[in-house]
Amino acid sequence: MSYDNFHANADRIYRVHIAPFKWDSHAGANASEIANCPYPLVEWLKSNYPEIEEAGAMMTGGTITRETHEFSVLYATYSISNIFDLNLPEDFFIRGRTDRPVAVAPEFDNEEMAEFFKEQFKMDIHSTIPRWQPNTNIKFNMVLPLDANLPPQMLGWHNLAHDEPILWRTFEIYLLVHENIDMRTLEQKLDKLDIPELTTPLSAVLTPITQLRYKDPSGMIQSDIKFGHIRIFAIAGLMVILCSLFNHLTLFVTRVRMRLRELALRKVNGATDLQIAAMLYTDFLLIILFSLSVGFMLMAWLLPTFREYASIEGNDLNVFTELALYAVLMMVCGFFVGGMPILYFRKQVLNESIKGSGSPGSKNTFRKGSLLLQLIISLGMMFCAVVFIKQIRFLHRTDLGINRENIVSVRARFLSNTTYYAEQVKQIPGIVDAIPMISGAFRPTHFGSYPTTTVDEHGNQITYSLFILMADNRYFDFFGVDIIEGRNFPNDTTTNFLLNEAAVKLVGNLYENDPGFIGVFRDFNLSPTIETKPTLIQYPNATWAISGWFTEIGYKYEEGMREQTEEAVRQWLLDEFSDRGEFEVFFTYMEDVFEENFKSERALLAFLSIMTLACILIAVFGVYSLTSLTCQQRRKEIAIRKVHGAEVLDIMNIFLKEYLILLGMAALVAFPAGFLIMKRWLESYVKQTSMDAWLYVLIFLLVFVVIVFSIFSTIWRAANHNPAEVVKTE
Repeated sequence: MSYDNFHANADRIYRVHIAPFKWDSHAGANASEIANCPYPLVEWLKSNYPEIEEAGAMMTGGTITRETHEFSVLYATYSISNIFDLNLPEDFFIRGRTDRPVAVAPEFDNEEMAEFFKEQFKMDIHSTIPRWQPNTNIKFNMVLPLDANLPPQMLGWHNLAHDEPILWRTFEIYLLVHENIDMRTLEQKLDKLDIPELTTPLSAVLTPITQLRYKDPSGMIQSDIKFGHIRIFAIAGLMVILCSLFNHLTLFVTRVRMRLRELALRKVNGATDLQIAAMLYTDFLLIILFSLSVGFMLMAWLLPTFREYASIEGNDLNVFTELALYAVLMMVCGFFVGGMPILYFRKQVLNESIKGSGSPGSKNTFRKGSLLLQLIISLGMMFCAVVFIKQIRFLHRTDLGINRENIVSVRARFLSNTTYYAEQVKQIPGIVDAIPMISGAFRPTHFGSYPTTTVDEHGNQITYSLFILMADNRYFDFFGVDIIEGRNFPNDTTTNFLLNEAAVKLVGNLYENDPGFIGVFRDFNLSPTIETKPTLIQYPNATWAISGWFTEIGYKYEEGMREQTEEAVRQWLLDEFSDRGEFEVFFTYMEDVFEENFKSERALLAFLSIMTLACILIAVFGVYSLTSLTCQQRRKEIAIRKVHGAEVLDIMNIFLKEYLILLGMAALVAFPAGFLIMKRWLESYVKQTSMDAWLYVLIFLLVFVVIVFSIFSTIWRAANHNPAEVVKTE
């Protein structure tokens, strides 16, 4: 949540995305419909909305590599320099200047780097830029003027090169709004952009730059751990803390009650309330100090591994400072909470404490309530963890409408027109099939969406977006995508196309009379968390530059031949293009891409499993300790029951009945709460597993068996003591 909050005007900087305008507001737009912006939108927004102080465009993601150095390039306008305080002079961005200026981070501003940029890229290091903190979504160490490094057609509203207007939505636009602006009013104004150059209206979606890391509406900013999962992890951590706190308080209160006679006798013999309080506080706080010390050592040991696993950056000093504050808070809370049984003791009459009279039932209320809370937390977390595992296993086994096993794409920087080369790859031993593919075809965000406005049979104007996928006609057989109606398209025309079920549902019968519409294919999902996009698939013809579309080769290999086929394809490319010198070949496995979607889930599952185990252990230790203390407290009762003929099993039944009732009450709370929580979590997936009745029964029985075994030995020993000795010593 600290990303990009270090900018001087961070509270006034907003990222702009555009979405197809919807008459019921763009709030209903899917993330897949939200995109970057066209370049001219910068000046249009600044000219039409006085609330905007500055607007600028940038492009990120480019890299320049030199041996061990990798330069992350930011293409920016002068307005971006003002918004983010880059301190670059205005003449740096002058279009048409004879030299090509470049600004670099301070560590690269030296004579060696200046020669490198001059020789390799004909660039002159013009100035240095301040190094930003690592917690930013805009990562770069090199700046180039944006409009001086792009073709003119990308800087207009449309590219008319292909006889149809294509909106260039490739730029990141940031706004700096004036102070004290009512952002709700501005967002309402930007909800519909009537731009004269465009035939269809658009909606602008604003996101504060400080919230972009976890509220990016486009879903393009990816982090290894999802923000929602971080919140779940934090809540689970709080549950563990509550479990341990209530466990410790329960044992502390129980011990104090068992020592009431001792404390009363100490007071009779001259001990003051302050001395008794100091004695009890010493026990209480020493345990907390010891546990915090061990906790700090464990944290120091585990922190590097935890950082790597959870992709957390930052200073270790900050972490331990926060831990120290947490420790102080625990001590303060312990001081006040630990005073409750001391105040209770002060109200006790000395005579009652010495004789042991009072209301026995009231003594167990806090103990039972505390244990009930621990069991609720343990059952709830165990249920959530089991559903977590069940859902991930379900998604790996269920049919998402597309085959993802033993399929890989290969690319090299010069590879083009892969239709020809795919046939040669198919001849390599171990490869079953090969087809030409567009770049990034395994990613759910690879399609481009284009808003289209049309009129239905009633004369109503309708705006919608279809995602266009350029593909070979063997795409359907290769990936196992079913054509459920109509036929496949030939590879020699763009007049024919197919729609998926989601597209047909979106556009209705608008395409029925289109001669190019020849079929419907089944919906498929490339990601388990992204809904199926309304998609159109067609083949690019010669005027659309096939070589520019098909830049990768997708091939399917035999089971167990992953390494062998990869090495064979790499060697074939090196031999085929031996005149290119040394070059790198990149392989992307569809199964690996699919598994990437579960990185956050796997991390959360690991953390949640550890915490669930911790909660269960805390509850079990609590049951065991309470049983031991209760047996010690009720030794005389157990002995008298044995004298009157009670068997060991009869005595065990008394304790088991009590804990079974508490476990049943905990289940009545934990399972409905867990169901509601996991039902909402499952809704984030395109397909969900079921939460069957056997899950509840299995979890209940597991916890019950663990509790039974934890108290069995304690009660068995207490019930087998000689009753005569017990009665005599009491």
